[in-house]
Formats: sequence, C-alpha cells, structure tokens
Amino acid sequence: MKKLLSLLAAGILAMSAAVTTAQPLSPTPDAVSAPVHVGGPVELFHCVKYVDTKEMAPCAKPMIVEVRDPCWKPDPCNPCCKPRCVAVQICVPETCCPPVIKCSHDGKKVRYDFGQYAVDIRTKKDYIEVDYQD
Repeated sequence: MKKLLSLLAAGILAMSAAVTTAQPLSPTPDAVSAPVHVGGPVELFHCVKYVDTKEMAPCAKPMIVEVRDPCWKPDPCNPCCKPRCVAVQICVPETCCPPVIKCSHDGKKVRYDFGQYAVDIRTKKDYIEVDYQD
C-alpha cells in the first residue's frame, strides 16, 4: 500500500506540474469533461459528483489526480492484479506546500489535506464523489 501511495503521490506531482504549464483550465470542474491534453490525451472520468463546492478554497486551481476506478472488479483467477485507476479533476488551493495525502487500505477513500482546506475523494458503487471541506 505504501508503494501504491508513493506512486500515486509521484503521479499527482508530475501531473500537477504538467497542468500548470498547459493551457489554463476553469476552476470549477464540469460534471462531464472533455479530455484534457497534458503532454498527451488524458481522459477524465465522467461519472463524478461534486459536493460542497461552496467550501472550495478561494482562487482554487484545477489539478488532475488518479483514483481507483469504481467499475473495477478483482479478477478471481488473478488475485494479485492491481486496481485500475481513472483521472479526476479537483480544485485545490494555491499553496507552495504539497498536500498531506491519506488513503484507505483499499484505495476507495483518499483525502488531500491542505491545512485549512481539504478534498475528500470517495469511490462509490458506480461513480466518484469529490467532497470539498473548509
């Protein structure tokens, strides 16, 4: 799990660096987004529910993160296979410090903690919920 979390964090940092150099995105994510071109096409997962968007940090910037695919099911013939990931756009405060990332053991819950603000991402049965906290 530590290896998965470190790979996830490295991917987030690489993607956030690429997003800042790409064309500017709107700070409020759309429920259905077109693919974002960041050094190649990255297709965003489209079944995303955004909750408490009023609690989003002011002047938030978009960031693309990878989370566990809610449609992924383990293969009974290959129990060692890793879960698939999908790309989701979240809006995060503009800070110089990286977030503290907490992940549940099964990868269904991820929290990006920025101190005063946080973003909780939960994988539900057939969609992903992004919940903003202030």
